[in-house]
Amino acid sequence: MKRVLHFQGRMGLGGAESFMMNLYRRIDRDKFQFNFLIYDDFEKVQNYHDEIKQLGGQIFVVTNPKRNIIKYLIQVNRLLKKEKFDIAHNEVYFGGGINLWLAKKNSIRQRIAHSHATEDGKTQNFLMNILRRFLSYLLLSNATDFLAVSQEAGESLFKGHPFEIIHNGIDLNLYRKKSSKREEKRSALGISLDSFVIGNIGRLERQKNQDYLLDIFSSVLKRHPDSYLLIIGEGSLRQELEKKVHSMRIENRVKLLGERKDIPDLLKTMDVFVMTSLYEGLPMVGLEAQATGLKLVLADTISKDTKVTKNVCFVSLEKNIEQWVDSIIEPPFKNEMTVELQNYDVSYTTKQMEKIYNRKCE
Repeated sequence: MKRVLHFQGRMGLGGAESFMMNLYRRIDRDKFQFNFLIYDDFEKVQNYHDEIKQLGGQIFVVTNPKRNIIKYLIQVNRLLKKEKFDIAHNEVYFGGGINLWLAKKNSIRQRIAHSHATEDGKTQNFLMNILRRFLSYLLLSNATDFLAVSQEAGESLFKGHPFEIIHNGIDLNLYRKKSSKREEKRSALGISLDSFVIGNIGRLERQKNQDYLLDIFSSVLKRHPDSYLLIIGEGSLRQELEKKVHSMRIENRVKLLGERKDIPDLLKTMDVFVMTSLYEGLPMVGLEAQATGLKLVLADTISKDTKVTKNVCFVSLEKNIEQWVDSIIEPPFKNEMTVELQNYDVSYTTKQMEKIYNRKCE
């Protein structure tokens, strides 16, 4: 059995974490056993912790490198010496080169760099750009395998180095199967079947840009008064968003639902799925929304590879809000399965990853 250590940072309900759990549930665990490295800041974010332990995996908690890089280096180096992993699989975008350098230093032969985003979201200045170049050098010189969720995500992180695209696999059957939950869920949320429902899923952080989504929704209400906005996710900006909703006097139309485990059913309550993110690799929630049969309206900062069905449109964050509203309220509000979407089924992705994990690396 090969032991795989995933440098993940946290194991919440984010896209990268959900992808790895989809993979973990289906991979041959007689051949590959997953373990996860997370930061102590996120030790209490335990959405998947019990399941990981049930599947035979371990969770290792270390100091967040943002807070104390020296302590982080010492702890990770000690962990790698002790545990003797066969594969290091890094999903951390900024600083992942450090993880792979430590892995190489500890004789881990296969070292995977996996890009899930199109930028790091850090500030742009002279010192930060020097650090970026150094970390990029560490990543490119210590990785044995280069994977990305989309073309843009790979080009962003790997700077011209060849890479493979590995689709963010999802369980298509979970989202495509017909459900009677639409009426039940809407009733539980206090929403009638005739209301127009816009949905968004993502951490409540700057990257996801839900602040701008609230501005868009306020304009939607002027043209379509019987509308609701569902925002699913948790994060540091929750109070800020709640204050904005209150100041806009739309509390009875916006529902901040927090982190949820009933995503397939909640997607079925929506008419349109909207993302205004400042940057994304290839968001799993975008695939899940398409698999549900929803119309999508996405910011053009999101990877174009996300569009694998016909009814997906991209709108610039530089455009005025009315153009967003036009795109959102224009029918039809349905989407059809395509061959491209079927390629994102997790069973296909699992076979891809098993082949990669079986490679022999010198």
